[in-house]
Amino acid sequence: MGALNEGHFNVELENGVKLGGCIEVGLAEETETLAIEDAVKVLLQGLGEDINREGLRKTPLRVAKALREGTRGYRQKAKDIVQGALFPEAGLESGVGHAGGIGGLVIVRDLDLFSYCESCLLPFQVKCHVGYVPSGQQVVGLSKLSRVADVFAKRLQNPQHLADEVCSALQQGIKPTGVAVVLQCLHIHFPNFESAFFDSNHQGWLKVLVTSGSGVFENEKADIWGDFTSLLKFKGINVEKIQSQDSTDQCWCPSQSFSKMGPVNSGMVTAVASILQSVGEDPLRKELIGTPTRFVKWLMNFKNSNLEMKLNGFVRGRTGSSEIQWGY
Repeated sequence: MGALNEGHFNVELENGVKLGGCIEVGLAEETETLAIEDAVKVLLQGLGEDINREGLRKTPLRVAKALREGTRGYRQKAKDIVQGALFPEAGLESGVGHAGGIGGLVIVRDLDLFSYCESCLLPFQVKCHVGYVPSGQQVVGLSKLSRVADVFAKRLQNPQHLADEVCSALQQGIKPTGVAVVLQCLHIHFPNFESAFFDSNHQGWLKVLVTSGSGVFENEKADIWGDFTSLLKFKGINVEKIQSQDSTDQCWCPSQSFSKMGPVNSGMVTAVASILQSVGEDPLRKELIGTPTRFVKWLMNFKNSNLEMKLNGFVRGRTGSSEIQWGY
């Protein structure tokens, strides 16, 4: 039989087995979704839209659900994914990192992820490549590498911090001889930005490559790093094709240098700060202090820019119909 009391429930089956749970989690998620929905309505009204017109009636709810899903990493733990997925590797020499007499470098490449830029809240695409050298006679299921990377991608990020978090989580969870992470990132288009922020094809997408390593991969000049990058190149992944973030003075996010617009709608800024809190972030975190204002500026600039929107991406209205190429 069951009983419901103050948001908790306990069910006892006829065979004596008890099932326990808590509906507070569901209620909390619903509350956060409603808060985001209300904030999106404020943003739409700030843009001069009628939130009651047919095409926009369900838009706030759809945006809220998408943001909750796109930031689910705040409600997940990487260690929960790795635990239980470690298993012994036959022929692995203890503490050496060689399986069956062959070099023990394990690589998973071309993991397609996306994240939200913590500077402006716009999405950016991530192509993730992970390698590690096993130790302690255990390896992890390959699918878990992708899931761990996705946990951290589904948070507000910048590329280097994302790479470091994935690397650290795998190092702590698997305890290998070393972990290497390479990320190729594409930031979404900013309308009417100076060409200095565009990629080499001037198509409005900023490309950045970042790396992170632990253990035997801490020194990027080590032979093991060369082995890792050589295997990536063998599969057609040119890790030298994209300018490294460390080798450029440009900010990762172009919004950091966007200062053309004057004051912005304070109500819209407050609404964005509310969204940050609802997805699980601290709006007062140092890296997020100016994010609500930058996002509102982007919205207003996007509204006023001379852009055409097409299913295959964004094109600059004044320069024709060159398509955005997502590949590397």
